Amino acid sequence: MPRSNAAPRFQDLNQVIHERTRLAIMSYLIPAGEASFSELKEELRLTDGNLNLHMRVLEKNGYVTVRKEFVRRRPRTTYQTTARGRREFDGYVALLERILEPSARRNG
Repeated sequence: MPRSNAAPRFQDLNQVIHERTRLAIMSYLIPAGEASFSELKEELRLTDGNLNLHMRVLEKNGYVTVRKEFVRRRPRTTYQTTARGRREFDGYVALLERILEPSARRNG
């Protein structure tokens, strides 16, 4: 979280979300509402191991929930963002916009 009396800095960005793959996952999941492991893997072009690692980080931090079930005798894992995950993502985007605002004014 940024310091209250100082200009926002890149160091203040949420490091859980800021990692490139997790940013892509959250950017995909929020508008989609939910997505299966296979869908995320295909759309984001990730390996099983890489996606699994990043989903565990997001789940551990309370940003996503996981649902495991069987569909036609096949396992299916589905992810959804939590209210906390959406709040954190919105805060991340808002802070990034504030950081970039002076640059936009200079180039506008």
